[in-house]
Amino acid sequence: MNTENDIKMKEIAEHFQQEQPHLMRYACYRLGDTDDAKDALQDAFLKISSKFSDEKSVEVRDWRNYIFRVLSNLCSSRLTALGKLRTIPLDARLDIADLTTENDESDYQRIARLLVEIPEEQAEVIRLRIYGNNSFADVAEILSLPLPTVKSRFLYGLEKIRKAMKQTNH
Repeated sequence: MNTENDIKMKEIAEHFQQEQPHLMRYACYRLGDTDDAKDALQDAFLKISSKFSDEKSVEVRDWRNYIFRVLSNLCSSRLTALGKLRTIPLDARLDIADLTTENDESDYQRIARLLVEIPEEQAEVIRLRIYGNNSFADVAEILSLPLPTVKSRFLYGLEKIRKAMKQTNH
């Protein structure tokens, strides 16, 4: 194997390792299942690795955003292949990385259910911003959208979630 190629593969692996908790959290929320999230992360790694082993001249300006974009697209493809967005049953236990308490788990389930009820483009911005730990500028780059669009989708999505939460509390 080529030494330049070895260096590139090592660099890709390091980026995945650094962002693994955020990538896993995002994929778990997006797909609703830890095993599916792990598979999606593995697929993202393989896709990026094979792309860069084949194309020597490709340069990535921001690895973090590039990885999130690939993972986001793979999650969308998986959900499309299932034929619908998967929801999490009320009594199901989420097995998400780094959950600390049962209360946290309950909050995560509630948020996941609320995200399913808002438009997907708003939910995706919220997931990337909160669970992916991305800035608004990063989310805009990942989704190839203007920054004001990302901010408005985030705001409108949160407003819809607040309304839904108020309705369930009354």
